Amino acid sequence: MIHKVEGELTRDTCTHQIDLAHLAVERGAREIDLSELERVDSTALAYWMSLQRWSQARNIELSWSGLPQQMLSIAQLVGVDELIGAS
Repeated sequence: MIHKVEGELTRDTCTHQIDLAHLAVERGAREIDLSELERVDSTALAYWMSLQRWSQARNIELSWSGLPQQMLSIAQLVGVDELIGAS
């Protein structure tokens, strides 16, 4: 099952988006698709890290798709691009 994240992933929406993702994963989603996002900021990395830690603590392996170019650029700028598979 795929959880599609839509709209914005910014400081103002991150907590809500994390809550939605938790619900989706608890219902069986194992892929997080970010391709429908219209706007992201550096909070997108916090979102990714939060969900990775949360899912790993529950022995759930998530896959990611559609990472926005802005998120990949920020990850490269701060040196975590290898962690999210963006290198």
